[in-house]
Amino acid sequence: MTWSTIQRQDMPETRKRRWVNWGLVVAVSMLALLFCLVAWGGYAWAKKDVVLKDGDQAQTLFTFKRTVGEMLAAEGIEVGPRDAVEPALDTVLKDGLEVRIARAVPVTVRVDGDERRELTRAATVGDLLHELNITPRPNDLVRPDPATPVEKGLLVALVRVSEEMVEEEVELAYSVSRRPAYNLEKGKTSVVAKGAPGLERRSFKVVYHDGLEVVRELVSTTTVRKPKDEVVLVGMVQTVSRGGQDMHFSRVLEARATAYTYTGNNTATGKPPGPGTIAVDPTVIPLGSKLYIDGYGYGNAMDVGRSIKGNRVDVFFPTRTEALRWGSRNVNVYVMSE
Repeated sequence: MTWSTIQRQDMPETRKRRWVNWGLVVAVSMLALLFCLVAWGGYAWAKKDVVLKDGDQAQTLFTFKRTVGEMLAAEGIEVGPRDAVEPALDTVLKDGLEVRIARAVPVTVRVDGDERRELTRAATVGDLLHELNITPRPNDLVRPDPATPVEKGLLVALVRVSEEMVEEEVELAYSVSRRPAYNLEKGKTSVVAKGAPGLERRSFKVVYHDGLEVVRELVSTTTVRKPKDEVVLVGMVQTVSRGGQDMHFSRVLEARATAYTYTGNNTATGKPPGPGTIAVDPTVIPLGSKLYIDGYGYGNAMDVGRSIKGNRVDVFFPTRTEALRWGSRNVNVYVMSE
């Protein structure tokens, strides 16, 4: 029997129990410490710091989720059908991972008369057209410029440009040459050479934007037929002889003359009609003018008539028989000089 054995045998019961309790405390403490270490290790292993870049905004998220998709769902971050997430939603998270969300923005695209709204992640207008399989032709216009960055609400228009050559025939006006004639009464004219219009062919380059003409450029002209000038003789004679008497007049008109008789009404000048009363159009022959009409003689412009317009006159006769005998005829009307 050893001394230690003798001591344990001689140790009081109370002291033995104290040693046992102390051992239990130490054991439990060690187990608790081990549990904490394991728990802390698990926590540290499960917790990830993830950098999220959503468009132009960046933030650091602390998460225990397993995948990118689970983390975004837990954070209430929605991803649209045209949005892009890198890395993919099923990627397993790890500490320090960077997650990027490229947001699609709404734009309006107008092409070939059709306008539609699109969601796109394209960086530039050119990238957008490529994404939509829209190919501009060499002369087409893209507005704004293909290098323009895409932003929310942008309107992109593809203008189809086409060209064609067009020929037109244009009538060329002829000029009128007026020559004095000293064997023709003043106020009378005589056409001795009839004028004829010319013809010119013009070639244009026409540019269309989406089928609408925007530019018409004259390229060339060709004279098909030159115009032929008209030659008109203008009467210069102001004196004529009638019944052996010379008359001086300011002008002469070729007119259609009808006849009338008493109607019971006074003339437009307020006087009753009588021999020599002539109805005229005041815009052609002023009232009060002294006139000479071939076949009728001298008279005065004193009346008007509803049907007397332009180069028409109505001469007065005292009887209906005389008026009917006159009928309707073409005459020269001389407006006498004062």
